[in-house]
Amino acid sequence: MVAVAWSAGAAQKPCKAPKTLKVLAIGNSFSADAVEQNLWEIAKADGCTMVIGNLYGGCTLEKHWENARSDASAYSYRKVVNGKKTTIPDYALSQALKDEKWDVVTLQQQSLRAGQIESFEPGLPELLAYVRARVPKKTKIVFHRTWAYENDYVGKGFELFDRKSGKMFEAVTATTKRVCEKYGISTVIPSAATIQNLRRSEILANVCRDGFHLNLIGRYAVALTWYETLTGRNVVGNAFNPPHIEPWMKETAQLAAHAAVLDPDKAQPVGPKAHKAQNDESTVPPYILPNPLVMADGTPVTTPEQWFSVRRPEILKIFTEQVFGKSPAPRSDMRFEQVESSDSALGGIARRKQVKVYLGKNDKYCLNLLIYLPRQAEGPVPMFAGINFQGNWAVNPDPEILMPDKGQLKRYAIVPTLERGAQSRRWPLEQILSAGYGLLTFYRGDTDPDFHDGWLNGIAALGFKKGQTWPEPDEWGTISQWAWSLSRAMDYMETDPDIDAERVAVIGHSRLGKTSLWAGAQDERFALVISNCSGAGGSALSRRMQGEVLVDLNHHFPHWFCENFHAYSNREAELPVDQHELMALIAPRPLYIASASGDLWADPKGEFTSALEASKVYEFLGIPGLQIQEWPAAGHPSLEGHVAYHMREGKHDILSYDWGNYIRFADKFLK
Repeated sequence: MVAVAWSAGAAQKPCKAPKTLKVLAIGNSFSADAVEQNLWEIAKADGCTMVIGNLYGGCTLEKHWENARSDASAYSYRKVVNGKKTTIPDYALSQALKDEKWDVVTLQQQSLRAGQIESFEPGLPELLAYVRARVPKKTKIVFHRTWAYENDYVGKGFELFDRKSGKMFEAVTATTKRVCEKYGISTVIPSAATIQNLRRSEILANVCRDGFHLNLIGRYAVALTWYETLTGRNVVGNAFNPPHIEPWMKETAQLAAHAAVLDPDKAQPVGPKAHKAQNDESTVPPYILPNPLVMADGTPVTTPEQWFSVRRPEILKIFTEQVFGKSPAPRSDMRFEQVESSDSALGGIARRKQVKVYLGKNDKYCLNLLIYLPRQAEGPVPMFAGINFQGNWAVNPDPEILMPDKGQLKRYAIVPTLERGAQSRRWPLEQILSAGYGLLTFYRGDTDPDFHDGWLNGIAALGFKKGQTWPEPDEWGTISQWAWSLSRAMDYMETDPDIDAERVAVIGHSRLGKTSLWAGAQDERFALVISNCSGAGGSALSRRMQGEVLVDLNHHFPHWFCENFHAYSNREAELPVDQHELMALIAPRPLYIASASGDLWADPKGEFTSALEASKVYEFLGIPGLQIQEWPAAGHPSLEGHVAYHMREGKHDILSYDWGNYIRFADKFLK
């Protein structure tokens, strides 16, 4: 943990910077991330005024020098004055330098080149001379040390650092330190250390929106770094509250920035410690589960009619408004387009279809469905439908699976690993098809890229009113968006004569297992619901406080659930529902919950206990629920009732063993 030279409640002195501090960044998208969103507001909250210019060029130092030498109008000039940003296209460096009497001008190298010493010459010495000749003598020239990419980002060039952020950070730090000493640049803005500090924090590691550009918290943290570096003012305790950033995030970002300024050459963990997962039954706190068979006014549910007309809608409303968030109605302008098909796929055992589901008038909102059907099937077939993690192309090595184009990759924001068949073990197509089932799947990135990007890259805007840019506290998070998309896939299946839409099992693993439960709870067209290793927020009881808990969910994945859900972090007992009630919403349709013995983060016993409690609603409706009362050992599935459960040996995954049991269970109800 970092010791900081500030304590809560300490009075801060007035800003020692000039009455108005004027800063020009000669940069690119990384300087845009740093100065265009929060820097002016941070200064204002500290009693300072800033004029900020960003000469957006997207190029190397050498190219900046070439632009300067030819006086090329190669830039977009973004300027922030009095909190308002203006943009002038086709601007030259010479124009920007004389636009104001700048107190500070910053330079930076293109991010990947910043760790390569040979990339600074020619470029830096020539650009330094050019700038110094055109600004007042008192103007300070500062170097902006940009941050490393995220681990395993697959973009071109990152292989130079073995796709490891730590290695890139060390290279950028060592190289820029050496270069700045050589050319007499005494001040470095250590954004690289700030971002690496956040990555090493125990509760806030996700700071990018696409593998290298920053998300909301990353941009805020780097703006803090700029402010403290340029003014000498400690940012810990700065009063500016950036929108949509929770207080604990704000505190961690301030600590990360301050630590970077104190020690710009080293990455160090900052902020509060993460929850330490418990997997010890002796640590389960006393808890009382909400009773799904008692209505909100305290009246017992005595008939199935009361369950379906009163109590079920009550529970569904709570999950909608307090946990997952409201979803919009399907749009009337949705449409389907089959873009590829084959009657002899996978060596002749399957028929394949690839279908685009346009979710609205704007074609960018589109699901890319990959469908396989047993070739020899007569008539419409039952289906398994689920979302995949790495892309349709990762489901099977089939060379005819369509790859994303540049537009799709841009929309996915985080570039997926484009390796055919990379996750085929999770989708055993031959096993599924030989059992007489079809498979429909699509990539999660079609709906949302699954990181907190400010709702810029996914379908969130489909639920917004005119002028709205952020979900209301009770509106959909990513899991609701995924679940809604599964229902849109069901809309398509109802139109396909080769698919029996009344015999569709929705399936999901991990966070997508949470999604399958929520999709099945809302959309009763799904005939069977399967949730594999879904843990907290999925099938595990929240009140047990084992493995991952609500504070973990809301800290690590603040975009998954609606904003209202964040209020229950460390307050599980106050949550008006628990996960057994989510499962109960699926009754009387069949439900399968599965765990893995080594997946302690998902609390396997909590998943079983939740299924057992949900079974009470099935039994009340006259439907046999889970037919065992004791948590079974691994390898002993219970498939007899309408609620099934198994625990598999091994870790967090979905494997052929799981699928074999799901198929056996589906055979009872879908054939």
